[in-house]
Amino acid sequence: MSGLVRIEIRETTEELKTLMRKEKDVLRHEKLQVLYWLKTQTVDSVLSAAVRRTGNIVPQYKDGCLVIARGE
Repeated sequence: MSGLVRIEIRETTEELKTLMRKEKDVLRHEKLQVLYWLKTQTVDSVLSAAVRRTGNIVPQYKDGCLVIARGE
């Protein structure tokens, strides 16, 4: 299937939690958080994680396609 991404996360959930607590850089913390969500199956895809991570989005449809636009 084209477009399918397979990610193997080797760290345990506890290791990811510990790394998140120690991380001071915001971008790195967010990346670890997405890995944690994927590992714990809080989200089922990277796209779901991106949508969940961005709290102020407004889903819209344009020409029958989903367009993610930032809310104002």
